[in-house]
Amino acid sequence: MITKGTWYILGNGIYFEENEIELLPYLKIRKINKLSVFELAGLGAKGFKQWSLVEPFCYLQNTFEIVSSENESTFGYDILNRAWLVNTLFVLRNKTSINSVALLNRSWNNLKDPENIQAGLCDYHVNMIQLKTLQEIKIENTDIDWIKKHFEVANTLAYKYEKFRYSIEVINSWRYCVDIKSAIAIIWAAIESIVDVSTEITYRLSLSISSLLRERGEERVLKFKEIKSLYGLRSKVVHGSNIKETETEKALVGSFSLLAELVIFMIENNKMINDEDFQTAIFK
Repeated sequence: MITKGTWYILGNGIYFEENEIELLPYLKIRKINKLSVFELAGLGAKGFKQWSLVEPFCYLQNTFEIVSSENESTFGYDILNRAWLVNTLFVLRNKTSINSVALLNRSWNNLKDPENIQAGLCDYHVNMIQLKTLQEIKIENTDIDWIKKHFEVANTLAYKYEKFRYSIEVINSWRYCVDIKSAIAIIWAAIESIVDVSTEITYRLSLSISSLLRERGEERVLKFKEIKSLYGLRSKVVHGSNIKETETEKALVGSFSLLAELVIFMIENNKMINDEDFQTAIFK
């Protein structure tokens, strides 16, 4: 684990108006100037062998860096993984185009005369599943305020609970699946892990989640029907049934949104959902 210093994670796919936004004293997002191919090649000469994979980002808009520094926390994610968590929380806010590309021990705005360079690729994939209905690009003040308020809660829950950690990993990683079918499958694996039912799955899962997320009444009934329909679509997609492309995309959007809603519920309530929570929600 990297525990010292400051690291700069090159990213792309979101837009914010300010040059720099402080999320926490040890976490910032900052716009970077247009990258130079010649300066990237200079990093290559200093040992960053994968520099050519970063070259396409020289020609893209909305390029930024996450600045992650050492802090006093003795548990949870380390410096680089805290940057990953920031990335994931933006995905949770429907900024699904965000992409963390590469890490560097100096700012990507300062690549001249590279000395003592440490660099590498992050969780970077050439291809991502991208759906217009989930591609909010602009960072709003509400997004920043939410992340400021809840970052350390998410960090602590991830440290304490494997199921929560798995859920936020899926929130980020479904975008890198080879197809929508695979993405839907891993999203529902995370949902089923949270609910933890093994019999009468469609009914019990729909009842449990709708009871947890909605108050008793018409809204709960509608949520129950929505989840039950989503699970039906999930089953058709995963089992290879012949359904329209629009229905497949609908299943992915709905499945991601449902998992995101559960994760947000846990973060905002600072707790890992358990069987007692579902039982209380159903029978209270």
